[in-house]
Amino acid sequence: MIRKLIAAAAFAAALSPAALAQDAPKFSTASTVGAVLDNPEAKAAFVKVFPEIADRPELEGARDMTFDGLANMAAEYFPADKIKELNTELAKIQ
Repeated sequence: MIRKLIAAAAFAAALSPAALAQDAPKFSTASTVGAVLDNPEAKAAFVKVFPEIADRPELEGARDMTFDGLANMAAEYFPADKIKELNTELAKIQ
């Protein structure tokens, strides 16, 4: 009985939000624009994928939006293939 409880506790700990968060990328296209712009590595990834948009002052007005949200609202500026590329670059950041 005790072994089953210990095994259940270990399994629950492995599935805890803290444990799962360790495997999740620090940044993704579900991150806010502000979070990405405020981190030098993440901003560099954004500039690499979207150099034509990176210096636009309008971007500051979208700080609370996610890149996925921007892609849904303005696909002509944030096309799906570039969003996917940005997500790949952001996922590399530890």
